[in-house]
Amino acid sequence: MTIANRRQWDYDMYHDFPVKITRYEQLERGPVLESHWHEQFEILYFEQGESLIHCNGRPYEVKTGDIMIINNNEIHCGETLCKHLIYYIVKVDLNFLLSSQVDFCQTKYINPLLQGRIRFQNHITQNDRLAEQIQKIVKEYNQQEIGCELAIKEHIYHIIVLLLRQYKQEMFNNNGYDRQQKGMNQLRTVLEYIDKHYNENISLTQLANLASMSNQHFCRIFKGTTGKRPVDYMNYLRINKAVTFLSESDLNISEVAMAVGFDDSNYFSRLFKKYQKISPSAMRR
Repeated sequence: MTIANRRQWDYDMYHDFPVKITRYEQLERGPVLESHWHEQFEILYFEQGESLIHCNGRPYEVKTGDIMIINNNEIHCGETLCKHLIYYIVKVDLNFLLSSQVDFCQTKYINPLLQGRIRFQNHITQNDRLAEQIQKIVKEYNQQEIGCELAIKEHIYHIIVLLLRQYKQEMFNNNGYDRQQKGMNQLRTVLEYIDKHYNENISLTQLANLASMSNQHFCRIFKGTTGKRPVDYMNYLRINKAVTFLSESDLNISEVAMAVGFDDSNYFSRLFKKYQKISPSAMRR
């Protein structure tokens, strides 16, 4: 799939296989990942270029050969810092590693990983052993020879072992885990609200109240987690929605502007070009 200056290749082995791989190629500076979270464990491998990834409120500058580990339920987003970025996303449902018979490995490692009580360092620089395992997973996915599912599972186990030995960050006790989850849930509620009501007039106070925070504290936490101020994030989301309208509907430019929450079509066009590096009319053509 190609959208403007972004190309995407999905390596689907089959629909319900619990490991998904996507290769992205971004040809211009700009956003590459919207703020989101998921239950799955995720590995980002950067084959070429430089990017800025925000995860759990911290920014990480990643370069060619670097790896980002996204633990389950961590809010993350990113943007490219170069004009040619190539990276892979390997998303793993860790239930894939469970066995029908509960054993020591499952209770000591896999269950705590699934529960979010074992977490790994997010940014990993120049680890050839980890990179090799990721490349082997991609190769197995591409070739799909007999037994490839077993080979992929083997490489994921190998990655988990390497992460446990070198990059285990913390193991939460019950209270620490509950506090961390409460904070993330507050911000997730806000992001879900924005996603559903992006075309409405949303005030900063509304969002801060949803998160049960003061305006100032909310702005600091929001920007630290998403890399954007609330107003910038809402505009970014609106412009992305506008791209869909331009591609999939017959609405004219003014109608698209209204549909995504802009009363002034001229302001919408200026903002659209700022984010997409192309005018709405040019994208429509």
